[in-house]
Amino acid sequence: MDRLTKAFVTVAAVGIPDALYHAYDEITAYTGPGTQYCNTHLSFWGFFISCTDVFQSGYRKFLGVEMWVYGVVWFPLMLGLALWFVHRNGSLNGEVLLPLLMVGNVFTLYLWYLELGVIHAICPVCVSMYALNYAMTALVGKALLKE
Repeated sequence: MDRLTKAFVTVAAVGIPDALYHAYDEITAYTGPGTQYCNTHLSFWGFFISCTDVFQSGYRKFLGVEMWVYGVVWFPLMLGLALWFVHRNGSLNGEVLLPLLMVGNVFTLYLWYLELGVIHAICPVCVSMYALNYAMTALVGKALLKE
């Protein structure tokens, strides 16, 4: 496995506990132990940094599915696909992964719009998952350019 592939696998693997933490927060409605880390209620350029504000905004579902489900499915899917491609081809299959990741990036643009434009609150855990998706996209893009 080359360095780009190892980095991609690592980033996707880091996304899994991040998504599970986010799921735990939402399932417990930010009342469970350890959920206070996402609820600082700090004001930042007119926006609040608060997962609770985002969670309670009324935008908890997309296409009838709770938002946390997407992350819990997305990161294991990306990890599984990467490992499968490496096992079959010896490297990441950027021709497949890049379009999938771009769908994820378009989805994060919608989520940014909701957080910044509608809710006026930023969820740090959500943003960390967006950043992980952007990092996976950059790694796959770099792998494609390398080929």
